[in-house]
Amino acid sequence: MSLLDQMTNAYEAWMPQQLREWYTADQRRELAVKEMRPQAEHTADVDFGAGFRDHLKPLGGPDMSDPLAWANRRVEFADGHWCVAGIRFLGLDPEKPFVHVVATSVPPQLALLDAYAEQLHREFADFGPLAIRFELPNPPEDADIDQWIIAGLVSGLRRKPRRPQHERVRLTPADPAETAGYADEVLGNVAKQLPEVRTWTEAATLEQLQRCADTGALREIEVDGQRAGIIAAARDDANGMRGFQVYEFLLDDNARGRGLAPAAMQLLCDVLPAQTGDTLWGRCTWAMGRR
Repeated sequence: MSLLDQMTNAYEAWMPQQLREWYTADQRRELAVKEMRPQAEHTADVDFGAGFRDHLKPLGGPDMSDPLAWANRRVEFADGHWCVAGIRFLGLDPEKPFVHVVATSVPPQLALLDAYAEQLHREFADFGPLAIRFELPNPPEDADIDQWIIAGLVSGLRRKPRRPQHERVRLTPADPAETAGYADEVLGNVAKQLPEVRTWTEAATLEQLQRCADTGALREIEVDGQRAGIIAAARDDANGMRGFQVYEFLLDDNARGRGLAPAAMQLLCDVLPAQTGDTLWGRCTWAMGRR
């Protein structure tokens, strides 16, 4: 069995229940292959590792010359299980390294992961990773989660009753360049109140915002006619799903905590060029204060 097939099988086993409800078995297989193919190609790939290393070097990246250290690697565990994992840097920030577990034969059970995480920390110790990231499906309620992937079918989100604040909220087209500066400013204000936000949160890049604009989903949030935030999404089939990623969702200081975010999200769904089976998804750190 090829590495891609092994990774695809493992990835399918870790798919959350929602994806099993939204997609047929054939669709899930197709999405899993699409997700795993580039990861398999980057495993033990000298050229990829060298390119990644050289890209990080002028940014102050770690002094690790071996290109294979930068590529995905297959790690064998003592009990016969395995994983494919690679070093990552949030926002390409050399101060924020973490290990991404791309696929693993280990069953998706929280209680089993600590020992494997310890070995992976040793495996990537030269990079000093701040975290070992497993994307655990349907975690138990008492799990300590640092980041969620939140998703819903666009069709289902559109059918939900409008929120009470709906009439006060309006979305208007925004300019990518102007939005980039505004997003940095708002995120900076959030970080003053919640410094831990800066660890795993980053503002969208200008390139990402341009993609959102091209999608027709880069929007300024207005509340009672006044600018109150930004919301942006673009097509990104990832994490075993088809659909759109929320690249930016920020509310100003005077708009947070007032129940406005759900109304803005519903309005975003209205402008997405979604097809059957498309989701709206995004990553949310526990205390990033964007809602």
